[in-house]
Amino acid sequence: MLPSSVQHVLRDNYTIAKIRGEKGLLLDRQQLYSLAEFRSQGEILGVLSDGTYGRELSELKEGSSPIEVERAIRLGFARAVKTLFASSQGSVRTFLQEITHRFDAYDLAALIVFKAQGKTWEEFIATRQPLAILKESELHRLYSLDDIRAIIGIMGDRTLEARVRDFAMADISGERAAFVRDIITGWGEERFYNYVNDNLRGPDRASCLPIVGATIDLMNLAIVLRSKLIGISKVEDHLIRGSWKLDPKTMGQVTAAQDVGQALELISSHSYYARILGSARQKYEETKSLSFIEIALRKHSIIISRRIFAGFPYTLGIILAFLILKENEARNLSAVFSGVGAGIKPDQIRSLTAIPD
Repeated sequence: MLPSSVQHVLRDNYTIAKIRGEKGLLLDRQQLYSLAEFRSQGEILGVLSDGTYGRELSELKEGSSPIEVERAIRLGFARAVKTLFASSQGSVRTFLQEITHRFDAYDLAALIVFKAQGKTWEEFIATRQPLAILKESELHRLYSLDDIRAIIGIMGDRTLEARVRDFAMADISGERAAFVRDIITGWGEERFYNYVNDNLRGPDRASCLPIVGATIDLMNLAIVLRSKLIGISKVEDHLIRGSWKLDPKTMGQVTAAQDVGQALELISSHSYYARILGSARQKYEETKSLSFIEIALRKHSIIISRRIFAGFPYTLGIILAFLILKENEARNLSAVFSGVGAGIKPDQIRSLTAIPD
């Protein structure tokens, strides 16, 4: 039996070489910062038309909306993933499938929030994830339903159904909408975390856990904090099952905190998350928003992804790291494009992006 590292080299050499080539085409920090300085969305499109998103952006018409541009950028990301699928086999192909299964949960969460906000089917479908497996016809049928449990039922997962059983469509607004969204997307990330934790071994597992583990921890943290904002007393019923660095004792302390500020103080002193959320309470008090947690998680994932690329090249972590970097690039580009279109100052636009120093 060949060692796992040798098996990776023999099986995945082409895929890894392709990933390293694609990584070299990613926009760097200075390029993203420069885009935020542009005065019009047209200037940004002009620059991006010569890059890896050129095929999708070239199909846009003059005066395309930010949603249409975001959709084109997502399609560019999806094309990069599908290219990897075409060259993969065995465990690499399975790994890619598990990664993309996450997007079904993101689609489902967006569908419920859009529906609750009274938005049209056309508004929702323009934002859907191009890599999600759920068919457009299935989503269209779900959009006609008014019962959140009936919509969730398409996933066939009793655990997810139980986590949202206390919510009705008419109740989902503001922070409650964000709470439901976090529960559903957290369930999607939980499935991927369980796959990594239970099925991968050795360097594959070790390289992926710092990303997927932190995702589970910080998504659970966001759920607990939002529960305090909307008065959910038994948040344990809605949490992701599992943890990485946030052990049950620490989560118990966070859950028992009197308010969001006190909970963030506890996290800021945590041995692992202090460097990721060190100024969490200050950021929350300045913005009155928990969106900084998502940005902090994305920055952390980017930093870990860069470390993975600097290490042993033949692990599944390389594939995850590339997709993290590519997905973050797409999301950053969408934020910059929308910010420039709205006339937001460059420094404010950069604060909405995940661009580590």
